[in-house]
Amino acid sequence: MNKILLAGLVFVGIVSAAWYALRPPDLSALAATPAAPPATSGSTARESASAPAIAPPLATSSVRPPPQAVSRPLIPTVSLKSALAIEFENAKNLKAVYDRYAANPAAADPETKFFAALAIESCQSRARGPQAPASRGVQPQAAGPGSDQDRERFLARLKENDPNNTARTEAYNRVVELCAGFSSLNVTAADASRLFREAALAGNPAAKASYAADLFREQSRGARNVEERRMTEEQLTLVRDALSSGDPFAIRRAGTLLSWESAQLADRRIGPEGDVFNARDFAQAWALAACDKGANCGPDSLRLLNGCANQGYCGYQNLETYLQFNELPPSGFTQAQNFRNTIATAITQGRWDWLGIAAGSGRTVAPTPPAATQRQRPPGG
Repeated sequence: MNKILLAGLVFVGIVSAAWYALRPPDLSALAATPAAPPATSGSTARESASAPAIAPPLATSSVRPPPQAVSRPLIPTVSLKSALAIEFENAKNLKAVYDRYAANPAAADPETKFFAALAIESCQSRARGPQAPASRGVQPQAAGPGSDQDRERFLARLKENDPNNTARTEAYNRVVELCAGFSSLNVTAADASRLFREAALAGNPAAKASYAADLFREQSRGARNVEERRMTEEQLTLVRDALSSGDPFAIRRAGTLLSWESAQLADRRIGPEGDVFNARDFAQAWALAACDKGANCGPDSLRLLNGCANQGYCGYQNLETYLQFNELPPSGFTQAQNFRNTIATAITQGRWDWLGIAAGSGRTVAPTPPAATQRQRPPGG
């Protein structure tokens, strides 16, 4: 009997141990586990040398708290950039890009002309004049219209003992370095426009968007009303052709034209739901749509370098986070994300009416009627 009782107790012990080993976790215990501490602010992260840079710096009061993340369909990043486009975006100095064209202008292909024009457009204001002296660790900038004043304005914006000063100065110097050497060139905005036109007529998609913008600016000089600031059918065709390519440079430049320059969307709606047009949010949506197609939107992009140098918005890893924390309020960020999806879908499906650039939506200004001929009075009248 004792042996039977002992065997029974052993069996119960084995079953109990197995149950405790295989039982489901106690969810109430998990709920009571303290949550991980929130990410520290940028200023605290900078004070700790071992802390990873997991959040944008918040050293300046102008940086807003992060708005809520917006749920949206994921857009796959598909880069349609060529080797020359990648070289342009990774260039430390844009004169090398221009020199590729200048070495043999007669044999330059449309893409080479486009990026030479883009280099001129970026740097032509610094293309002539003596070098300004170095000061406070800032590299000298080639003098052009306002360049000395720009440098002094930058130095004046630095705040004493601001931990962002080093990052801002480095970003400023990198922007200046991009155009180093252009002081030896005699190029103007007219040279850039000529190259954009030649590249567009030869089929380069991004150049088509640039050429459309040039045509529109020429047409809109002296415009008297909204209708006269609409794009013509010829210009709309160029923009549609540019966007159909999916080229990120074409998307970015077409977006600038449609958002800020023309009045194409002044009284029209956007997307399938007829959203109200807002230039600020629409422009940022185009920039993000270009990111989705492979544009450089990282920390070494010109947009983020300028934001760090001039505004002190340093430490951001991509344009989306930069816009969310700095340039857009929460409602604007949400709208920009919505427009971003609309732009991507419109380009993919050819729904140009969603962007206000469908065939037939161009300028419709009626011709000025001829002056009435003055009636001649009959003899003796």
